[in-house]
Amino acid sequence: MTDLAETLAGNKMAQLRQELVFLRQRLREATAEEEKQLIRKELREKETYYNILAERQRLQ
Repeated sequence: MTDLAETLAGNKMAQLRQELVFLRQRLREATAEEEKQLIRKELREKETYYNILAERQRLQ
């Protein structure tokens, strides 16, 4: 069961890394301040989730 959880966490982490790259690109291209704020918020949320997954994986 642990192997499955690790595999799923690894897959989710890879997906989050891709999403973070995409969001950072969008942030660079954004011109409206409101849009930038929304992207920054989403970036923080995804970075936090990624860090939680990384910490869980490290502790196992």
